[in-house]
Amino acid sequence: MLDEKFVVRKRVRGKFRIALVYPSTYKVAISNLGLRIIYHLLNLDDRIYCERFTAESGRSLETGSRLKEFDLIMFCYQYEPDLLEIARLITEFNLFDKPKVIGGPCTCNPFPLKELADYVYIGEAESKLMDLVEGIMDEWKPEELASLEGVFVSSVSETAARAYPKKLNTFLPALQISSRLSVFGDALLLDVSRGCRWGCLFCLGRGIYAPYRERDLSQLAEVMEEGVMRGGYEAIALISSDLCSYSKLEELLELMEGLRKAKEFRLIAPSLRADALNEKLLEALVKSGEKTITLAPESSEELRYRIGKAFPDERLFEVCKLLKRIGISRVKLYFMFGLPGETFKDLEAIVKLVREIRNAGLEVRVSANPFVPKPHTPMEGEELEDLKALREKLRFLRRELKGILATDGLRQAYLQAVISRGDEKIGRLILESAKKYEELTLTALRREAERMKMNLDEYARKGSEEKPWRRIKLT
Repeated sequence: MLDEKFVVRKRVRGKFRIALVYPSTYKVAISNLGLRIIYHLLNLDDRIYCERFTAESGRSLETGSRLKEFDLIMFCYQYEPDLLEIARLITEFNLFDKPKVIGGPCTCNPFPLKELADYVYIGEAESKLMDLVEGIMDEWKPEELASLEGVFVSSVSETAARAYPKKLNTFLPALQISSRLSVFGDALLLDVSRGCRWGCLFCLGRGIYAPYRERDLSQLAEVMEEGVMRGGYEAIALISSDLCSYSKLEELLELMEGLRKAKEFRLIAPSLRADALNEKLLEALVKSGEKTITLAPESSEELRYRIGKAFPDERLFEVCKLLKRIGISRVKLYFMFGLPGETFKDLEAIVKLVREIRNAGLEVRVSANPFVPKPHTPMEGEELEDLKALREKLRFLRRELKGILATDGLRQAYLQAVISRGDEKIGRLILESAKKYEELTLTALRREAERMKMNLDEYARKGSEEKPWRRIKLT
C-alpha cells in the first residue's frame, strides 16, 4: 500500500489526460518537490486530469490506466541515466505516436532528447509550462509552440531560452501528495529559495536555477500552517541548495517553533554547507530528533579551493565539533574523485580528513563518485578521467575507508558524461538500443555505438565536438 494523501481524483470522461512519468522508483518520485508542484498545477485546470507513473509500473497510480490511453506524455528528467529508462518506456509501451514532453534540470542540453520527445521544456514549470500544454491542447503549429519561452520543439528548434519566474512567489501547494514511503517520510516539501550565491565551478545547479531568489516568509508561513494543521504532515522539509543563506531563516525557524507547539512535526534540511552553517538551524534540527547532517567537502583542501569551494579543513573540523556538542552523532560526507590535477595525495588527504572526523567522535558515512563535467558550467571543457584510472582510485578509497564508503559506481558516471554533453546522435543511439535490446545496458550501448560507427569513449571523455548546448540560454 502506498498510503498516499491528497491524491487528485477526477472523472476521466471528457478530460485532456496527461501522464506525468517519473522514470525511477516510486520512493524517488514521491520525494521530488518538482513532481508534486507540476501534478497539482496541472490538476488546477478542470479541463485536465494529470495522473502519475513511475518506472515500476505501466499503469497510472490514480486510475490504473495504461500510458497509451493518455493524450500527452510528460517525462520528468532529473538525472542523465534516466534517459535510458525514458527510452525503454517509449519503446516498451509503443509511445512513438503520442505527443511527448521532457522537462527537468537535465534539459539544459535538449539535443540528445530530440529523438525521444516532440517538445522539451527548459526551465521552471510555474513559468510557461501551462502555456505549452494549452498550445498542445489547441493544436498550435510547431513554429508557434517554439515561440514560447522555454520551449524547444524537436522538429524546428535549434535554440531556446530557459523560462523562469523572476520572483519566487509561485504556486506552492499546502496540501500536496505525500506518502510515508518518501525518503523524507510523510513530509510537506517547501522550496525556501532557488538558485545559489556560491561559485562552485563544477556545479550545474547554479546555472539551471539562477538567479538566486527567495520565497517570501509570509507565503511559507501560510503554506506551513495549512499543511500542518489541515494536512497533518509528520515533517516539514526545507528544500534549498543554499538554505543557510535564506535572509529570513531565523524568523522562519521561530514560526516553525510556534507551529510545533500546536502540532508536533519533524524538521528536515537535506543538505547544508559546512562554510555557512546556522547554529540555530542545527539546534532546531536536533530538537526535532535529527541525528545526521550531510556535508560536501568534495575533495582535499587544495583541490576544494581550486574548484571554487573555498573553505579549509579547519573549518570542517570546527563544524564537526559544533555538531557533536549540540547532539548530532552522525555525519555523511560527499566527495568527488577524478578531478583535473588530482593525485593520490589528494585521495590520501580525503582519507585523513575522514579519519580525523571519526576520531572526533562522530559516526561517519562517505559517498564518493567520479567528477563528471557538466554543460553550462565553467568546467564543461574538462575531461572525464580514464575509466582505468578512476577504477584504481575507487579501489584505493574502498581499501582505506572500507565499509563506510558508498558509491554510485563508474558506469553511472560514464553514462552521465556521455549524455550530459551529448548531441542528437547520442539520443538516436539510446533509442535504437532500446528498440533492439531487452535490457538497456552499457554493453548494449557500446555494441550499437560500434554499429553506428560512434566513439562512445570520446563522448564520455570530451563530449560532443559541436557543443550544441551552447545554443541554449539559461539566464
